[in-house]
Amino acid sequence: MRRGAVMVIALALVTAGLVPGVTSAQDGDNASTTTATAVPDGGNASTMRADLGAGVTLVDMEKQPGRIVLVLHSELSGTLLGWQDSMGAMKAANERGGDGLSAVDMANYQHQLWLDQGRQRIVLDVETWRGASTITLWTTQKEFVVSTDLPSRNPFGATSSTGGWLGGFGVAVCMVSLAAWKHKRNPPQGVRDLE
Repeated sequence: MRRGAVMVIALALVTAGLVPGVTSAQDGDNASTTTATAVPDGGNASTMRADLGAGVTLVDMEKQPGRIVLVLHSELSGTLLGWQDSMGAMKAANERGGDGLSAVDMANYQHQLWLDQGRQRIVLDVETWRGASTITLWTTQKEFVVSTDLPSRNPFGATSSTGGWLGGFGVAVCMVSLAAWKHKRNPPQGVRDLE
């Protein structure tokens, strides 16, 4: 019980941003969903390297449900990195659909953060659609589009509407079969009068 309480308190502190080494990036007056954590330079070798320009190198990328985690190395302190949740904007435009014309304000999906010198881990909270996510990264010199499949928090998140209908039909058939089996095993006892 005590161990569970300590874990809940630790999770609350990390979520609130009170743990040293974890900072929230600011986008003007709006707080971004981006967090940056310093990562030591020594350690395991990377499987990925991409030059983002302005002295920033993408060293590694991790995929989590609803998140893309970038490990970056910046040669200078105070380098500006911009990113945009392109899939989130497309998803919002599709949901608004209506008469065939939909527009979203892209500024709501753009974020900026200042990088420190050295290696750091950047957590980007992103939208997914059918299991895929697309982000745009840019520095003052280059722009990149990163599109990748992400694991889903929802096991049915990557299915189509046809898959949803088939899944619902399968559940309904199972429930009817279970009710028929239970009725056959325990037939009704007849009508009883209640006094």
